[in-house]
Amino acid sequence: MKSCKYLTALLFLVAVSGAASAAPVLQMHRAVYDLSLGRVEPVSDVSGIDGRMVVEWRGGPTCGGYTSTQRVVTRVTGVEGSFVSNDIRLSYFEAADGSEFTFTRTEYTNGELTDQDDGTARREKNNEIKILRDGAAPQTMPGEVLFPMEYNLAMIEKAENGERVFTQALFDGTEERENPTTVFVGKSVSDQADRASAATRGEGAERLKGARHWPVRISYFEPEDREGVPSFEMGFALFSNGISTELRLDYPDVEIKGALREIAYFPAGDC
Repeated sequence: MKSCKYLTALLFLVAVSGAASAAPVLQMHRAVYDLSLGRVEPVSDVSGIDGRMVVEWRGGPTCGGYTSTQRVVTRVTGVEGSFVSNDIRLSYFEAADGSEFTFTRTEYTNGELTDQDDGTARREKNNEIKILRDGAAPQTMPGEVLFPMEYNLAMIEKAENGERVFTQALFDGTEERENPTTVFVGKSVSDQADRASAATRGEGAERLKGARHWPVRISYFEPEDREGVPSFEMGFALFSNGISTELRLDYPDVEIKGALREIAYFPAGDC
């Protein structure tokens, strides 16, 4: 199975709300997901996965931007009974105007530090984006690349407006450069809101009942291979308030499921 780094692709899914006639308004929140093993291909060397994912977003335009602290902890069991524990931690700051995005990612495997990356992506005057990392040459990305908060705002807006298929490049700090993506938005499933609310603890679960929602699937591509086979795919139910449930991460050999268990909302402007 590929590195659990792709689990962090889920973490930028933020809570937003709004109508098709206006730009979405962000609702800051903390979400907790239980992770488990789904589909397994015969060639896979994985027999079990369990873990937890927690994401927290705070801030807003009055704070100058958005901050996030996020963590994914998993235990992967092999077919011969051996296991590997992974602990991935991220922190973000994204300027409200999309001009800057700073990120720190730290990974531990079996309790040992195995990877660390931090840097800043800035939108230059010519609209090109420059990525700066200590000890590395600057990298550039096209101006149309979006950061996580911008990406989610765009996705909600397009879904509200009835767009079913669109492409958009994303940079969230989990890869060296941007990931071109193709987003597929389906029609609502009638009982999805009730299922999500019943499975979630806390006051925030009540907001899911009867909320508008869409099944969404995102295909991720390598920058050099935008027309080829996706390197990774992710599916989830996206609610109009931005909460995501019934997560599915599709790797070539296994699928990881994420069930929303707890959701708590923060006041607007809580920096």
